[in-house]
Amino acid sequence: SSTARTQTQRKHNTNTTTPSIITITRSTNIKERSIMDKKYDIVLFGVTGFTGKLAAEYLYQKSYGIAWAVSARNTTKAEAVLGKIAAEHKAEPVPILQADLLCSTPEQEATLKEIVCQTKVVLTCSGPFEKYGQTLVKLCAENGVHYGDITGETDFVRKMIQLHDKTARESHATILSHCGNDCIPQDLTVFEMNSYAAQQGAELIEARTFGEFAESASFSGGTIATATFQLSKDRANAERPAFDPLLTTPLGEKST
Repeated sequence: SSTARTQTQRKHNTNTTTPSIITITRSTNIKERSIMDKKYDIVLFGVTGFTGKLAAEYLYQKSYGIAWAVSARNTTKAEAVLGKIAAEHKAEPVPILQADLLCSTPEQEATLKEIVCQTKVVLTCSGPFEKYGQTLVKLCAENGVHYGDITGETDFVRKMIQLHDKTARESHATILSHCGNDCIPQDLTVFEMNSYAAQQGAELIEARTFGEFAESASFSGGTIATATFQLSKDRANAERPAFDPLLTTPLGEKST
């Protein structure tokens, strides 16, 4: 399921608290940890972006009683964002784990791996995902860590299935893309209509939904960056797999 996103103005308490910043250094030996031994339940990536901020606000608002942290390349920006959100909810800021999702060096990938191995679930709002998500998916698949993102990039999803589906199945990692992307309002509307019809002893046969947006509505910065990235790709010369990865069965074969 997915969610339509429009930018809204939010007022924040100016009384901010400084989050703790943790820089992870490379460990010589990262031992396998059982899912129950993880330090965090969730690590959230992309908190300095529009949707990442909403995700952080939601976690603070719900107060699930879980252990969670955020990961960011720019800890100064993440500190400012979390400080405002935490103050608004009268809560302590969660830890900030420093890492670069681009992973331009083996050391950067090792740092990201150390973060991934500390959590049960990775949630990421850092797009374009084809640019910032590939190593993160790989590490989650390899280390049995569950992963969820908000991508709408079907090229990325297909490539991740092609490269990491077998590994994820073997490690029991759930890799879930397209979370909250574009259609949650419509999905919920149809669900409620179907429930109402059932209560009235009727059956919902067809539903059509329409979206109306204010003239001031605009795309988030991440959506614009993703669109620009996708338009810049050379699709004519792109390598194509033997079959559409979306048709992959649990045995790695093409569904018939």
